[in-house]
Amino acid sequence: MTSGAFLQSKAWGDFQRSAGREVVFVDGVGLFVINALPFGWKYAFCPKGPTMDVSVETLRTVAEKLGVVFLRVEPNFQFPFSNFKKTFEVSPSHTLITDLTKSEDDLLASMHEKTRYNVRLAERKGVVVSIGTDSIDAVWPLFEQTASRGQFRLHPKSYYQKMLASGVVFIATAKAGEQIVAANLMVDFDGTRTYLHGASGETHRNVMAPFLLHWELMRDAKRKGVEAYDWWGVAPEGANESHPWNGITRFKLGFGGERLDSPGTFDFVARPLAYAVYRIVRAIRRKARIS
Repeated sequence: MTSGAFLQSKAWGDFQRSAGREVVFVDGVGLFVINALPFGWKYAFCPKGPTMDVSVETLRTVAEKLGVVFLRVEPNFQFPFSNFKKTFEVSPSHTLITDLTKSEDDLLASMHEKTRYNVRLAERKGVVVSIGTDSIDAVWPLFEQTASRGQFRLHPKSYYQKMLASGVVFIATAKAGEQIVAANLMVDFDGTRTYLHGASGETHRNVMAPFLLHWELMRDAKRKGVEAYDWWGVAPEGANESHPWNGITRFKLGFGGERLDSPGTFDFVARPLAYAVYRIVRAIRRKARIS
């Protein structure tokens, strides 16, 4: 299977348009989101695509047709990478997939003992999971708290409102009493349920709500015939202890699953001189932000 197929869906394209971006579908290649660059230039991003093996000549034709400096691509297959520039990762290239065709008993058995214990603990503590019933307003304080801890980059609330309105994602929450203490943004597409974002608060951490939230999402997905649960990003196998995703990776690995790796994010350069200028400007801007 592939990870992130929803990023090539019509619904994702409609959402990107609602967020003010230009979207182009290129037959036989995939969905491209057009992004602005300095000097009136632009580039086209093909998230988790192209959707099939295409030639360098095809990509060059697409770049010329779209009038862009470069194409940013995330292939799920082997490319002739000598023609591409490796760039920073946009979508995760390392993930974990849990097979939901297994029975619930087998899924529980494949969990780490501590994970299984925390699922049961949350049940005993009375944590209640709701799927698809809460609004972004209800969970926004949790997302702000989680982002403040540096666990993910937070978009404006309006971005998520448009995402929800598009039907691409849904919200699932876990409550301790009347208080929402954990929330996930989830995607269902093409037989896979994807864990896009998660948030948790500073209170009621002892009830282990995120563990039960994921377990109930897995059970709900099984009932709906979904066959895979994509954890949407883990640290590479063998990453050292300083990797920023180590903590969340341990959490995800506790539920069991198989690693799935893809090559990463690459730029196919159509205009080398303009691309060199872009890289210099980007480096200067990043240095200024850091300092």
